[in-house]
Amino acid sequence: MSYANVIRLLTLGFVIVATGCVRADRVTSATAAEVQPAFDAQAQAPATTIQSFTTVTGADLNARLEAAARQHGKPGPYWAAYAFDVRPGVAVDPSIHEFHGSMNTIGETSIFIGRTASGMTVETRNLAVFLLRDGNNNQVGRMEIYNLERKREYGGYPVFWLGRSNNEESLSYLQGLAAAAPMSLLGERAVLAIALHDDVHVAGLLKNFVRTSQNERVRSSSVHWLGQVGGEQTFLADIVRNEAEDRKLRRQAAHAIGESRDHDALALLRNLYDAVKDSEVHRGIVQAAGDNQDQDGAFAFLVKVARTDPDRDARRTAVRQLSEFERDSVVEELTKIYSSDSDAEVKRTVLHSLAETKSQKAQARLLELARTEQNPELRRQAIHVLAERGEAVVEDLIKLYEAERTPDVRRTILQALSEIKGTRAEDKLFQVARADESLDLRRQAIRMLGERAGKRSLDFLSTTVESDANTEVQIQAVRAISERRADEAVPLLIKIARSHSNQLIRKQAIRSLGESGDPRAVEFFKEVLTK
Repeated sequence: MSYANVIRLLTLGFVIVATGCVRADRVTSATAAEVQPAFDAQAQAPATTIQSFTTVTGADLNARLEAAARQHGKPGPYWAAYAFDVRPGVAVDPSIHEFHGSMNTIGETSIFIGRTASGMTVETRNLAVFLLRDGNNNQVGRMEIYNLERKREYGGYPVFWLGRSNNEESLSYLQGLAAAAPMSLLGERAVLAIALHDDVHVAGLLKNFVRTSQNERVRSSSVHWLGQVGGEQTFLADIVRNEAEDRKLRRQAAHAIGESRDHDALALLRNLYDAVKDSEVHRGIVQAAGDNQDQDGAFAFLVKVARTDPDRDARRTAVRQLSEFERDSVVEELTKIYSSDSDAEVKRTVLHSLAETKSQKAQARLLELARTEQNPELRRQAIHVLAERGEAVVEDLIKLYEAERTPDVRRTILQALSEIKGTRAEDKLFQVARADESLDLRRQAIRMLGERAGKRSLDFLSTTVESDANTEVQIQAVRAISERRADEAVPLLIKIARSHSNQLIRKQAIRSLGESGDPRAVEFFKEVLTK
């Protein structure tokens, strides 16, 4: 009998829903001196590598690129790489564990700007531009900036080392690369490489990209790096004010101001906040202020916005930014905002911000709101965000459940407990599933236990199906079993369908088997239908 016929018959019978050179040498990169961690370098390092590259010589960068192509002489891809003068204060894939600052990832390149946990500026000076070229036509298909002190496989492609390029030829080459790839990611990578050069011409090149490029990624990346280069606040502010400019670029310019290390950046953002009327750009300015290094000034500004801005979304943006500040007064300020703002969306944002604030004061405040908030939706939200703190709040949630009499609130607490991994939360779910006075809550707890992996919960469900005195609870247990992995669920469902004493329970097991589409279920159905 075909599978389709089996299912059709069972649907009727049981109601089942069913890459020659001038000179080339092999150079082994392992140096005699031990390489120091990237963030310890205080002067421009030589082109130290820790892998084997093929060196190529020539009069200038273009000559070395041509020599690399001749040396490769094959149709497959290859890397042509050269070192350049890296500007200070920027790190690319540094060997650090704790970091305070900003990080951007472009392709395989992660750029860090900030300090280590001990307060040392993070920077890497031993970088190189890697150009992945096609051996057939020597066109560049991909570009990366790699830290030479980090070991890589380079995709298994050969690497031709072009030595160190001077700034003039490197910047000229990269500028042409960006212009030649107007609508690709390659242009964005070229902008990154230009921005990492220690050269007075970098800002001018970036501004020219902003003014003339048709590639939005190139424009946006140029705006971002102008903020990091510094000294271009007036240019960036003009973009923010320009109502004819793209909103995303205006927001990016605001962020570039906020992340810059120029001492007057925050004051400029305050002025822009008062002058810009476009609500989306206005909110971008608020968010940018939170990223500024003047943390005291930024905190005060965000508190003011969160309390007084007529735009609800601007207030919410400020509230979200406040949660990123690690200071005792954050909880107090968020609590005041929650109490004074009548907008439920702002209140919900405050609850999420409190949940992201790691202090015990924030936890206590959330618990208080979970107990006393009069608005049912906000109370449920407080319970859910409280649960985001994990096992630290399990006992509080259990006490809250036991003291609460409102069924909807108790259901919310059970849901919150089910989202927390750990034995204590699971114990409470078992307790409710076995003996809670509310049938609906027992069924909810059983469903949640079905979603938790482990033998303990599966054994409980199996026992419940066989021995619980309430048929509705037994049916819920069968449904919960059916949500488990097929290797666990199907054999157990077949057993129930064969031998359970309650016909309603057997029918539920049969429905669940039909919905599973499992071959073992089909064999079971064949057996049943041939009897």
